[in-house]
Amino acid sequence: MSLIRFLVRKITSRVLVFYLLLTLTFIIPRLMPGGAFAYLIENPNVTPEMREALIKAYGLDQPLYVQYYIFLRKLLLDGDLGVSYTYKRPVLDVILEALPWTLALVTTSIILSFAIGVPLGVWLAFNRASRTGVSVSGLLFITRSIPGFWLGLLMLIIFGYYMGVAPLYGAYTYGVTYSNLYEWLADVISHMWLPILTLVLLILPFPAIYTRNAVVDVIEEDFVKTAKAKGLPETMVMLKHALRPASLPIVTLFALELGTSVGGALLIEIVFSLPGMGKLFYDSIYTSDYPLLLGIVIFVSAVTLALITTVEILYAIIDPRVRIR
Repeated sequence: MSLIRFLVRKITSRVLVFYLLLTLTFIIPRLMPGGAFAYLIENPNVTPEMREALIKAYGLDQPLYVQYYIFLRKLLLDGDLGVSYTYKRPVLDVILEALPWTLALVTTSIILSFAIGVPLGVWLAFNRASRTGVSVSGLLFITRSIPGFWLGLLMLIIFGYYMGVAPLYGAYTYGVTYSNLYEWLADVISHMWLPILTLVLLILPFPAIYTRNAVVDVIEEDFVKTAKAKGLPETMVMLKHALRPASLPIVTLFALELGTSVGGALLIEIVFSLPGMGKLFYDSIYTSDYPLLLGIVIFVSAVTLALITTVEILYAIIDPRVRIR
């Protein structure tokens, strides 16, 4: 299969998946108990003026197919995800305001997790039969099964309450005036290091175990045995000859973690009271702010689909064999 046909097929399939997601997003609020938009009428955060404006703007008093057309037109042409009942602002503006905090948390945690986990996974592959290797692998499997909220609370109690080396909540000190950017940055780092450490501990087992399994599959190949027979240093054999052929699945895992962790940091942000997407998602559920809730679902899904599609295209460019799958 040519690269052009592969690209067309992949992009078309992702567009169809996203269209199905949009359709479900349109249908779900209209299946709520009590009527199509009972939550709009009953929500105390919605004033009568705002209610009338929303009904008129989104055609909620029109037939279903008219509402569907208005929904798609506003979203696809204007980027309009609706208006948040809680914040009284466009949903997209609220999401973009919270997104930098989540990106800072997730991106930093994933980079650190992979920077530690990938070399650790290579080492585990070459030492899989040793007592230390077995013990570390077992510890990683245990860590992977720990609930995020439990680990977050444990870290907060130990480092925040008992040791007092980390603030108990927030991404910065509220009400403080900073004289320069460095003071603000130092304050943010003092608040963010503990949630970042917590998320690193939760993510780390995935690249480590994934890399271990991928490298184990490569170790028995002839070119690795030849490199060992030549007397090359073990570090060079591990990183240059064994890791490189196993790197494509690791790149995929990195992209998937980057996409899914935007929503996966939900519990960490709630535990540490960080003003990111996860906390926003929780608040939207708690306040029945359905436009904000569904807007976050659409936004995170679009980012995840875009990352997965980009990685698959890079795969097809690097390894033409992928195109025939």
